[in-house]
Amino acid sequence: MPLSNGTNERGALFATGITVVVALALTAGAAAVWSPDSGEEKPSRKARFELPHQIKSTEFVTSDTCRSCHPGQYSSWHDSYHRTMTQRATPKAVVAPFDNVELQDDALTCRLERRGDEFWATVFETNWKERYVAAGIDPMSVLGTSRSPYLTRRIEMTTGSHHMQLYWISNESRMIELPFYYHIDGQRWIPRDDSVLAPPQPSNAGVSTAEWRLDCIKCHSTGGQPRLNENLGVFQSSVAEFGISCEACHGPAEEHVRHHRNPVNRYRRHFDGSADPTIVNPARLSHTASSQICGQCHISFNPRNSADFLANGLRYRAGDDLTKSHVIVEFKEGQQQKLTNFWQDGTCCVGGDEYLALIKSACHLRGTMSCLSCHSMHQSDPADQLANKMEGDHACLQCHASYENDIERHTHHAPNSSGSRCYNCHMPYTTYALFTAMRSHRVDSPDITSSLKLGRPNACNLCHLDRTLQWSAEHLTEWFGAPTVEMGDDEKTIAASLLWLLRGDAAQRVVTAWHMGWKPAQTASGSSWQAPFLAQLLQDPYSMVRYIAHEALTKLPGFEGFEFDYIGPEPDRTAAKLNTVSRWNQLNYDVGSDLSPLLLDSGGQLRHDEVERLLKQRDNKPIVISE
Repeated sequence: MPLSNGTNERGALFATGITVVVALALTAGAAAVWSPDSGEEKPSRKARFELPHQIKSTEFVTSDTCRSCHPGQYSSWHDSYHRTMTQRATPKAVVAPFDNVELQDDALTCRLERRGDEFWATVFETNWKERYVAAGIDPMSVLGTSRSPYLTRRIEMTTGSHHMQLYWISNESRMIELPFYYHIDGQRWIPRDDSVLAPPQPSNAGVSTAEWRLDCIKCHSTGGQPRLNENLGVFQSSVAEFGISCEACHGPAEEHVRHHRNPVNRYRRHFDGSADPTIVNPARLSHTASSQICGQCHISFNPRNSADFLANGLRYRAGDDLTKSHVIVEFKEGQQQKLTNFWQDGTCCVGGDEYLALIKSACHLRGTMSCLSCHSMHQSDPADQLANKMEGDHACLQCHASYENDIERHTHHAPNSSGSRCYNCHMPYTTYALFTAMRSHRVDSPDITSSLKLGRPNACNLCHLDRTLQWSAEHLTEWFGAPTVEMGDDEKTIAASLLWLLRGDAAQRVVTAWHMGWKPAQTASGSSWQAPFLAQLLQDPYSMVRYIAHEALTKLPGFEGFEFDYIGPEPDRTAAKLNTVSRWNQLNYDVGSDLSPLLLDSGGQLRHDEVERLLKQRDNKPIVISE
């Protein structure tokens, strides 16, 4: 698959079956159909009318209006990834190569092209000719008819511009994702199902696809209205503004603009310092209300009134009570489901749902911690929106000042070490999204019982990767009076990281693999012993586990630049695993003296029998972390 940067992808992209082609191909007769004879495109007027469009609102004035009086705030927002969450597919917005690119997996093929300032995709079933022949139909007889397997569509919108970009096409009655995403960091196209943490699906299983006007419009636009026309059975969706704009956080500004056309009103509050009742300033709200502004999107939820949502969109406006419009999807103890967005102790494990973690934190429930305690839209780096000085201990010490002058007494680690960083212990990287582990955003303390019985990796063993759960439990009992914990022989004798990596579920494996490439963990645990264990994950059934394992592997000495295609053919993955173990054996590392927890014998050789024993115990329950 040729890419615009001159590199080449090998052959086809390998993915699970994506059956969106069925929805596309079966509607081809009512929409634009590609024919090799004519090459013509015939988009209907109806299809054009039903595309989501921006309208002039009686509430919203758009960010361009805000700019005239607030140029500094507009500029910092404009630089953020909130603005580019949804965009029209213009040359400025599209980051992926579209020039004569062909993408293919087992079920679907996409041909991409650029026509001037427009981007187009032709979608058809892989091996479509063979399927028609098997049905006794001449394949060439269906081209240009309603039975044609080809569907050509213009790319209408984009979602994302930071780590990944998605593309949206219309099939007359629906806005559907192009089933290949562009991975910005990796500079490559990948099948949709290989971009998330999900188990492989049989090629005929079918995978649900998002509908922009039902799913994404809620958070990836401002003032979005699905506007379902029940008489016609179609959506006539509108937005006040594409992307997450000023008024998503400050509320509709029509009254604010009208009020401040009077210069007396405009300047009075600069002198008396009083709050402006015509607009919402999140910083002036309670910690609960200000956090709910972020929570309107950084949460999993269902509209409280589905019928009203389909007609009018969400009623929530900045400053409202979020619970009146949103039914928050929370953890239910003992639930067993494929969409596993929670650890079994109730902690959210999916990035993007940070509000769900915050509202479980004592700092929020019993204190006044809010999203704004650490984050800012206007005084921050757009990559993570952390406010000034909030990347260090000051984020916590602004409330817990008593620890500042004697941090070592509390942490039992050297003051300048990663073990004395507040958030490494109280907000570890135990959530996953967008090709990486993320901080949990639930402020709590390391809990060995939760790790042992409920599966959430704890901060101690995610840094001290070479230590057992028993080791961590003893230190927490000695230092903080934590209750003693009964555990089995493996938990007493084998490093917790290896238990999670080899016998754990997919969420445990992906989080642990990420930490093997984390510099503070390598400083605490060494970096000479992890390679043969990461090698096992190069054959993991979850493509994202393979990706994270390879990323971690390349951060180990001797494996810089190690090449591996995480969605390549199975034989190549097997070869990569064997190559990794062979290279590790040849490097002759000094792995230290305490080798037993690391499943190494006295000579530093891998204890293959123990590795295989743990692999046979792997928790294979299906896990989908739905981003």
